[in-house]
Formats: sequence, structure tokens, C-alpha cells
Amino acid sequence: MKMPPWKMEILYPKSLQQRTIIFVLVPIFIFLTLAGVSGYRAVRNILLDQWSEAALAKLGKSALDIDLQLQRPKQVLLLLEGITDKVLSEGLEEIVKEQLGRVEGVLSVNITWVSSMARDELRFKGRGSGGGGGWFGRRANSRWLFDITPPVYNVENNSKTVAMVTDLVNKNGFKVGDIEVILDFEKLISRTAKKPWWNINKAYIVDHNGTILISTDPEQQEVAGGTRRVFGDNGILEQKTLEALRENISGTVFGPGRPPEEISGFYHLQEAPWIMIVVAPGKKVLKPIIEFRLVFFLSAMGCIGIVLLFIRIMISKTTRAINELSRTASDLARGVFGEPLPVYTRDEVGVLTENFNIMTSQLRKGVQLQKAMDIAKEVQMTLLPKTDLQGRGVEISGLSTYCDETGGDYFDFIDSDLQSGRCHVIVGDVVGHGIGAALLMATLRALVRANIYGGDRPEAIVSRVNRQLCLDTAEQGNFASLFHLFVDVTGQQLQWVRAGHDPAILFNTVTGTFSELKGEGLVLGLNPEYVFQSNTIRLNGERVLLLLGSDGVWEAVNEKNEQYGKERLKELIRANRECSPGELLQLVNESITRFRGGVALCDDITLVAIVIDDTL
Repeated sequence: MKMPPWKMEILYPKSLQQRTIIFVLVPIFIFLTLAGVSGYRAVRNILLDQWSEAALAKLGKSALDIDLQLQRPKQVLLLLEGITDKVLSEGLEEIVKEQLGRVEGVLSVNITWVSSMARDELRFKGRGSGGGGGWFGRRANSRWLFDITPPVYNVENNSKTVAMVTDLVNKNGFKVGDIEVILDFEKLISRTAKKPWWNINKAYIVDHNGTILISTDPEQQEVAGGTRRVFGDNGILEQKTLEALRENISGTVFGPGRPPEEISGFYHLQEAPWIMIVVAPGKKVLKPIIEFRLVFFLSAMGCIGIVLLFIRIMISKTTRAINELSRTASDLARGVFGEPLPVYTRDEVGVLTENFNIMTSQLRKGVQLQKAMDIAKEVQMTLLPKTDLQGRGVEISGLSTYCDETGGDYFDFIDSDLQSGRCHVIVGDVVGHGIGAALLMATLRALVRANIYGGDRPEAIVSRVNRQLCLDTAEQGNFASLFHLFVDVTGQQLQWVRAGHDPAILFNTVTGTFSELKGEGLVLGLNPEYVFQSNTIRLNGERVLLLLGSDGVWEAVNEKNEQYGKERLKELIRANRECSPGELLQLVNESITRFRGGVALCDDITLVAIVIDDTL
């Protein structure tokens, strides 16, 4: 399925400006947006947690204040646990009222007895107990149980009051009366009502059923007939808060919205069945983060706009410079060299332009050098024999393959008397590659040819060539190996000098055996006083095949770093013993090429094949 062009343009923008917008500005915008949202959420959660902690701390402190005020009358009642019948006879009511009247916030105390008869009976039982009896309040788990009524308006005191009620029972567990302590409700919550958080937020005190006892919210006041509103009837937040306070002692609840429209906190009192609740607007709690979010996004958009404008200006300059570089590079690809490009800035583009000018200059020199190398290659190839050599009973062919444009390998065959089957065959290998080795090879060729025509024996020729070559290589330390073979078909012998070169391979096609033309000899160009010795072998009129080569033939490697080797070469010669020298060299060259695979030559390859046969 082919992709639409507009998608291709988005995924693969052509211009630098488009790529900058898509791959730089858009990711930066997305990153800043995600960072802002993440930061906003993190700070929002921190502020909500801080508000929760502060709200619960304030609620807990106010609840503790109310609990302490409720504990004071309870503590007085607990003192009655040790009253004896003697004190009882002096009047219990007066003692209790006197003690409770001293407690702050207590308006009145009412004691109601079940009956006088029951009272006398219990008093009599108290005396019979040995003076150890007493009055006890209603108990549960070693604590007195008190009922605290909702606040009501008391006409006599002109204020709202609550009643703390508990039962009086004897030591046998029988109820004999009730104690009712009337407390000033407004006095009870006066400290809480003066606190700022109570007045600036919606605050409530509710009972366990959710009935609102008092509230700062005008909408939650009593309805007609004195009916109290129930907390939880006004919105989702109240419902969620009511559910939470029935399961937990304290906590906070967030309303719907992001940020939440309202947040509530609640705290249970210990001494009364009441819960304190405060509800605050979410925007008020999160005001700092909301302002931060607005400032952040406005600043981010402004910064992105400024960055976009700046990048647009800079990219325009950069694009012009790059377009100029591209145009000049296109000219270079066509071989057109122009003037150096002007450098206007010192930034990366300016450095790139400078380097491009340097590269252009070096490339110009390289092109000129390549042309010179091509000419040198053509000249060097003219130094090698252009045709095979054929004479009485002998046929010779050679080839050279260089790993660079020029090389240091060299072969030559010079006829001495072809009518008699006499000729000289030379194979040389100069150390190194390239133009330097090629120049030394040309020198060696000239020296060999100049001395061969003097008519001396091979050892005398090689010795003179060595002395003459040492004059040129003494300072540089260059050297060359050489194999000089003199073929004499009429005399049925081979004579050779081996100057540090690999031995020639001789194959008798009649017997099918291989041998090597070995011999001692130092490479040329190191010791001008060295005297070379020749070696001789008889042919006995049999058809033989000789192969002279440089070490680049059997040292060629493949992708497994394996060498071609002489054994593989010998097998190829054995299998193609009837071929002409030219055909054999072609087969060897193709075999080495297949063996190498994709591996480049690391050394020059030179081969010379000679067939000696009286029938030729």
C-alpha cells in the first residue's frame, strides 16, 4: 500500500526548516507541556496534602478543646464514685450541684430520683454494706456513659444549650436516678468560632446521623418548624464526606473536578457523638498552583514563540550557507572546481565552510595526483612485455596485477638467441606498494636490461645490478627480490640466480612431479659487496612447465583469512598441464579471484609461465 504524499512529507521532511520544526520544536513543546502538566499535578498533590494535614490539625485541635471542656463535668461525676453513706446522709444533691457549678460552662444540674422509697431502700442497703457503698454512674468498659443532646435554644439563659445526661445506679446495678448537666453550647464552641478557618470556610458540627448541629453556611440553617438539615443532602462532596466519616475517625475528601471544586475535612470528637467538618473551595486551596499553571503556560508559549522566531532567522542564514555548499559540492561531483566559498561566521557552519574549502583544495590536488597516477600506471604498464615470447622449444607468458594504481612487481623476458631457444626471464618484487615502489621497479628494470645486453653470465649480471642499485637505496633502506632465469633449450639446461626471491616451481609433465628451483642469495639493495652464485639443472629433453611468481600469489587471503597457498596452485597446474602458458596464467588468475571473494588484494601479483618442449 502506497503511503499518501502528505504523510511522506510529515515523516520525511525535505527542508532543514521543516525538520527543525518537526524534530526540534514539536518535541520541545511536547516536553514542556508534559513537564508542566506533571509539575502541576505534583504541586497540586503536595498542596492538597498540605491542606489536608493543616485542616485535620486545626479540626483536631478544636475537637480537643471541646473534648476538654466536656471532660471537666465528667471528671466531677467520677469523684462521686467514692462517696459513702455518711456523705449521702448529708445530702447528695447539694454536693453534686456545688461541685458541678464550679465547672466553667455548666449552667445547671438536675438530679431526678426514681422514687423516694427506692432511694430510702438503697440508702438503707448502703448503710448495711459496712460503709463501703456508694453511688455510681452508668458504666461500660470502665468508662461512664453519657448522652449528650443536640443543642437547643434555652429561653431562660438566652443561648443554645446541650444536656449531658447519665444514669445513677447503685452498687448492685439498679438505676436510682438521672443526672443532667446543662452546658452552654456557645461557650463550648466559643474558641473554635473565633478561629479564622471557621469563619472563612463552610464549617459544620454534625452528629453521627449527619444532622447539622451548627454551621457557618447560611444555606444549612434550620428550616421552618425547627427541623435540622442533614449533612449529605447538598451535593456529591457532602455525600462522599458522610460516607467517609462513618468509616474513619478523620480524613479529607475531594469533590469532583480538576482541580476539585470543593475539598472537605472531618474529625470525630472523643467526648461527644459529634463530628467537625470544614469545606473549602478548591480554587482557594490551589490558588498558588492555578496561578503557577497560567504563568507557566503563558511563559512557555512566549518562549517557544521567541525560540521559533530566533530559529527561523538563524536557519535562514544556515540554509543559505548550506545551499551554497550543496551547489559547490554538486559542481565538484561534476569535476568543476570554483573559487573558495566566503566564510561569514565563526560558528559550525563557518567551520564547515572552511573545512569544505580545505577539502576542495585537497580534492583538487587529489584529482591532479590521480591523473598523474593514471599516467604513471600507463607508463609502468609499457615497461612490461606486451606480447608473449616464443622461440625454438620455448613459450613464455606473464601478467601483473597491482593492488594499487602502481606497484613494485616486475617481470621481463629478453631473448638472447631465440633461434637456439636461449632467453632471459626476470621476475622482481620491490618492497612496498604504490608510486615509490613503481619508481624503484623502473630503476631495477633499467639496470637489469642495461647489464643483460653485455652478454655476461646471470650471476655476474645480478651482482652488478646489486652494486648499482645499492647506490640509490643506501639512504632509504629499500630493497628488492629478484629471480633471474636463463633458459637454454639447445643446451637442455636451466641456469638461475635467486636474490632473495621465492623459488620457481618446475613441473615435469611426463613424470607428473614437482620440484623447486632453489638457491642462496641476498635481496638486492642491501649489501653492494655481496657476490651471487648461479644454479644449473639439466632438462633431458622432457616437456616441463615452470612458474615464476611473487609472494602475492600464494599469500592471497579469503574472507576466512586463509591463504591461497602453493599446494592449491600445484593442483591447478597438474590439472591443466597441457595448456599454453597464457591459458594457464588466465586459469590461475581466475582461481585466485574466486578464492579471494570480496577481499581486496593486499599485495601485488606477478606470474610468469614457461613451457619448454622440443616439439614447439
